Amino acid sequence: MKTIKFIILSFLLAIGVIITAQEIDYSKFDLHPPMDIPMVLAANFGELRSNHFHTGIDVKTYRKTGYNILSIADGYVSRIKVSPWGYGHVVYIDHYDGLTSVYAHCEAFVGELATLAYMQQEDNEGFEIDYYPAKDSLRVKKGQIIAKSGNTGGSTAPHLHFEIRETKSENALNPLLFGFDIADTQAPTIRGLKVYALTEEGYRVPNKSKLYNVYGSNGNYSISGGKVSLDASYTSKEGGVGFSVDVIDRLDGANNKCGIHEAFFKSEKDTMFSQNMEHISFYSNRHINTHKDYEEYHNRRKHFQKTFKTTHNPLPIYREMKNNGILNVEPGKSYPIEYIAKDAYGNESQLKFQLDISDGKMIEAHQLFPNQKLLYPDSAFLSYKKTHYILFPPGLLYEPTPLKLSSSNNLLKFGSDLVPLQETFKLMLPILKGVAPDKQYIQRISRYGTKYAEGGTVKDGWITSRIKSFGEFSVAVDTIAPTIIARNFRDNSQVDGQIYWNIKEDESGLMDYDIYINKEWHLLEYEPKRSKYFFNPPKDFKGKKEVIIRAIDACGNVKTEEYTLTF
Repeated sequence: MKTIKFIILSFLLAIGVIITAQEIDYSKFDLHPPMDIPMVLAANFGELRSNHFHTGIDVKTYRKTGYNILSIADGYVSRIKVSPWGYGHVVYIDHYDGLTSVYAHCEAFVGELATLAYMQQEDNEGFEIDYYPAKDSLRVKKGQIIAKSGNTGGSTAPHLHFEIRETKSENALNPLLFGFDIADTQAPTIRGLKVYALTEEGYRVPNKSKLYNVYGSNGNYSISGGKVSLDASYTSKEGGVGFSVDVIDRLDGANNKCGIHEAFFKSEKDTMFSQNMEHISFYSNRHINTHKDYEEYHNRRKHFQKTFKTTHNPLPIYREMKNNGILNVEPGKSYPIEYIAKDAYGNESQLKFQLDISDGKMIEAHQLFPNQKLLYPDSAFLSYKKTHYILFPPGLLYEPTPLKLSSSNNLLKFGSDLVPLQETFKLMLPILKGVAPDKQYIQRISRYGTKYAEGGTVKDGWITSRIKSFGEFSVAVDTIAPTIIARNFRDNSQVDGQIYWNIKEDESGLMDYDIYINKEWHLLEYEPKRSKYFFNPPKDFKGKKEVIIRAIDACGNVKTEEYTLTF
């Protein structure tokens, strides 16, 4: 019953998203380009990323910052966010036609928007803000300059990340469907094929897959010999076989690897599976980890997209579907297969081959991990001992995985961090004796030995946190304050222009950083790509001043440095 409820909930959520997006008439919109330079793309909508589909388009700015960013239509600023991570400096504009536009990685905001953002930073005495202005309190016009392009947040090179969302549902919509002047005459490129033995739920059977190279160009692709040959051990009475395809797209003007818009998988002219990247739900976006071949992407950066789905997959990208894309096959038979990939401009590529199953005995049902205890996508797991407490709710896994759990004195090993999780689980560990509770935190160690601070709240002798990854866990102690190093000035010196520091925190993580000048708070900005904390003095900032910079880590350790500087 639990499995049925989980499937129904996922199905209803996905269907609700599909119905909303299908009501949009793209032809009624007349939108201004978000930049006043030619729109050449570094990335498109629906492209595969780590843990998410790309929800917008990336407009190239050719390693430069400071280009004008323009509002695509009349509207009002509905959200302003500043963060050293993610979208960096980003502005959201709600329009009166039911759309919301998003402009991310900005170098700076412009005009009243810049003033409003700074006022919020000043009120909060912090660099990071997430502010929702009242409706119509800051209106903008179509084509109005709202910001300058940049490289802030998680951006790896200067560009504009631009999104269009449906305001009501908050679903991301494909900007390429709105008629912007973006050239694309190239068909998708099909680079590889993979076939799997599957259970009836769509779970991949371990050690039952094959890879095939794909050859071709200009929309026509094939595999060597035109055949995929499988032995009878791939077949089962309760399961079948499934495919994934390594496929990318490229647009004119750049050689960047982008994503496809549509895909169709057919057997004997019967459509078994189709997908369409018209819209993406942020609720289900992380389920990309079950849509793509997770291991191929994260280990080899291959873009294998499955042509089948598990029963728990709620992504709203699927359209026509038969048996969830799972092909029921029998020993001694052959099946004609066709795969079609299209981009948003209708350019199309095809891959055709024959699937041959050798003679032999069909098994009753595939065993995933014989003689091992498993964690399942639709089941909870609870473990409570004097060394740990784990509450692992249903809905965290994409496929069953072996239960790996061991614990000893201040060391818990739980699962493999090669297996992705959809949401967090609750972890409690006993605190260390003889150490101040507020100096303790949960530390996770990856398979590579990398240490991550997972925080934690102490109560009744236990420290509790919510974790989104398997790994090795222990309680660590942090009694060392961050270090602050001035980089371009010395104490008792004259400074001209920007001054900056490096702040290093290797244990529990940096929680707050501030600068006070003559006992008044000023804005200290952070650029993580350069590990740079910087202060830009206003033009009228003159004379000798007392400067204090302060950094606080997650365990409350405080470091301050004081300077006398002449601006």
